[in-house]
This record gives sequence, structure tokens and C-alpha cells, in this order.
Amino acid sequence: MRNKDKVILYPAYFDSNKTKSGGRKLQKKLCIQSPKLQELEIAARALGFEPTPEPKSWWERSGRVIVNKKHRKSEVIKEVARKMRESR
Repeated sequence: MRNKDKVILYPAYFDSNKTKSGGRKLQKKLCIQSPKLQELEIAARALGFEPTPEPKSWWERSGRVIVNKKHRKSEVIKEVARKMRESR
């Protein structure tokens, strides 16, 4: 069953090396090169999204982070991307 209170974030959403069809969700100027799962988790925690990391598995190479949904998914992604850029 789908949980409407949560948003799933993958590092590929924020990877400037990826194409839009390859999983990137933002403009390249908002993205970073090769984001790590830990960076994603730290940025989400700093923004108060209460992240739950799920490490990689056999079908996912990068893992994912599940966060509480405070805004629309696109807004959450932009906020996390800005925070990740700040930390680098």
C-alpha cells in the first residue's frame, strides 16, 4: 500500500552526470556530481524531513532515503538539492 505522507528520494535525482531520462529530476545547475546516499540523508535531516535511509539492495545500486512529506515532492527535491550543494 502506498504511503502518501512519505516521499522516496534516490541519489540519481540529484546527479548532474545523469540525463533526465536516466533519472535526474532537476536542472543540472541544481545538481551535484555523484551524490552519495549519506549526503542525501544528512541534507534531509538538516531540513527536518526525518529521513529513513534504505541501503542498496540487489535491484538498486544506490539505495534510497524515505522522508516525511511536508510539501509537494518536487519542492522537497529542490530543497534537498540546495542543501546538498551548500554542504559541498
